[in-house]
This record gives sequence, structure tokens and C-alpha cells, in this order.
Amino acid sequence: MYGQPSAPGRPGGVAIALGGGTARGLVHIGVLKALDDNGTRPTMLGGTSFGAVIAALYALCGNAYELERVVRTQDIGEVWRQAIDFGLHRGAVVHGRRLRDWLDRKFFFGATFEDLNVPLAVATTDLATGELVIVDSGSLADAVRASCALPGLFAPVPWRGRWLIDGGFVEPVPFSTLAARDGVRKLGVHAGVDVRSSKVVRAIRAFNVTPFGRAFLAHGERVTPRGPIGQIYRGLTISLGSYSRGLRVPGDAELLRVEPQISWWDFHRSPDAVRAGERAMRDLLANGFCAEPAPEPTGVALP
Repeated sequence: MYGQPSAPGRPGGVAIALGGGTARGLVHIGVLKALDDNGTRPTMLGGTSFGAVIAALYALCGNAYELERVVRTQDIGEVWRQAIDFGLHRGAVVHGRRLRDWLDRKFFFGATFEDLNVPLAVATTDLATGELVIVDSGSLADAVRASCALPGLFAPVPWRGRWLIDGGFVEPVPFSTLAARDGVRKLGVHAGVDVRSSKVVRAIRAFNVTPFGRAFLAHGERVTPRGPIGQIYRGLTISLGSYSRGLRVPGDAELLRVEPQISWWDFHRSPDAVRAGERAMRDLLANGFCAEPAPEPTGVALP
């Protein structure tokens, strides 16, 4: 059952969409801490990839400091050991079922979306169509697993006749998860790779416009992801193609870019990431975020 997270005197509150970034996504904890300290706890959360993990845990416990304690006291080695789960028959190195069951036992306790303290929506991608699919009902662990399914690494997740993978391929910051929330401030938090400066992203974009790249992507669009090879090819097509699209920010929302100065695998540097997120959110609040009425919807695309 959803609680009442809005603070007195702040009608409408703020809705937050959290992007991916793996270890870099730990900045989301700092963002949520700064909001909690300000008395502006989220009235709605959306997440994709690692942002879905953080959003789900916060929506379940409703306290950023408890969330930080839970995340920072985990043994990363234990997490990786759950990935020893053969999945080549499902078109990936890791099946993901073992990791899903571990997450459910240790963190989510069998919770569904209906058990959360804060409303949550999780962004995923339909492997067959490449369309965004928003999951907001059923098992929390299944939704998070689907939103973290990277093609070739983690197997796609079956859901209501679809195969779902990481939602960040369609929306790096899942603003669409907040679309139903009117009259609130909407904030998206981006801690992933900055495509404006990444040499890897520039190389992928260059490949995508070569004759071979265009042919590879065009053929991948026609592939039906039924078997392991088809799922890998289709997933790779969606992944590569996503780097040629910019990040779209709705006109009624604001984007907070946080640079934690750590790599995606640096979980041991979680304090640095949390501090970076907290500092960025405090600066945004000091500059008047939440002080003005929510703007009307329009839209803008960023690189």
C-alpha cells in the first residue's frame, strides 16, 4: 500500500526518474538523501537498469538513509556469485533466474508493486519491437530483473507474452514512467556515460552510419527473437541503435546530470558516488527546484 511521502507545505511533491549506470548509478542514493533531508520525499519513482534497482528499494523502504545502509553493507562478491547461472540456451551468458531469486529473498521479500510505500514504474524494452514497456504491477524482482537484462549478458525476461530487456535502450532516463503524474515537479537523474564526450559512443555512432553498420542494423530490425541467436542479434541491434539517439527531456521535467568520477564497475567507491549525487541535488534545491510551480508539458531533445 502506498504511503504519503509528500511533506507538509509541498503539495504535489516531486516525481523522480532514475537512469542506469551500474556503480555510477549509486549517485541516485545521494539524490534521494538530499530530497529526504529537504522534506521533499518523492511522490512517484521511475527507474531503468540500475536506476530500477535503487528506485525499487527506496519505494519499498521509503527512507534514503536505510537504502544507503542496505546497499553499502552488501558483499559485491556475493552479488557476482549469483551470476554463475548458465544462460546460453536463452541467448545470454547469464540466465538471471538465480540472481532474481537472490534479490527477492534478500531485498524484496517477495514484494509486488502493490506492497510499496511509494508508487513505482519500471521501464523495459520489448525485444521483438524495440518499444518501451512500462511495468507497474506484479513481482518487483521480475520487473527489476527485466529492466537490467543486457543483451548477450543477461537473458531477456518473459512477461505477458513479451521478452523484455533493459529499458535504457529506449529511454536512458525513463521520463515516460512519470507521464501519468500531473501537477508535480518531474526530475530525471542521469549518471551514465555522457554521450557528448565518450569515445566509445562516438565510435558506435560512426559504425552505425557506415554501409556495413546500416545493413547490420536493418537486418537486425527484421530478425525474430525466437531462439538464442535471434535474441542476441536482435538485442545487439537495439543496443547499437540506441547510441544514435539523443536523450529526450519533456518540457515539464528537468534533467540532473551527475558525474561521480568513477567507472561503472567501481562499487567499492560507493561513498564517492553517493556524495556526488547528494551534492548535485542540494545545489539544484538551492537554485529553486521545487520552489516554482510545475511547468506545462512540451519537449526537448539533447545529444
